[in-house]
Amino acid sequence: MSEIEVLGTFILVVCLLCIVLLWVFFRPQRKPRNASITRNQTVYAPHTQRHSVNSNNQLTGEAYGKLLRAAHGDRQQVELWIVEAQCNMPGYTRTEIIELLAKER
Repeated sequence: MSEIEVLGTFILVVCLLCIVLLWVFFRPQRKPRNASITRNQTVYAPHTQRHSVNSNNQLTGEAYGKLLRAAHGDRQQVELWIVEAQCNMPGYTRTEIIELLAKER
């Protein structure tokens, strides 16, 4: 073997070694099979996030129940309506605003 062939073989072996080392240190980590849902991805009670309200009489009152029915069970939408009305009508209490909104809708 000539010196060039030995040098070429040496360079090839060193390159392959570097590639293997890079692959070992930078390969993507696999998830454990038993941990399909991590703590940050857990969804708690998805059936309660949006649901229809059957009864007008809620724990917060009949007027709030009517608003919930108008919003198809979306409490966030109801609260948004209440906050907007409170900004537009500063002299009323929250209960009065809820009753006024229930009469409108």
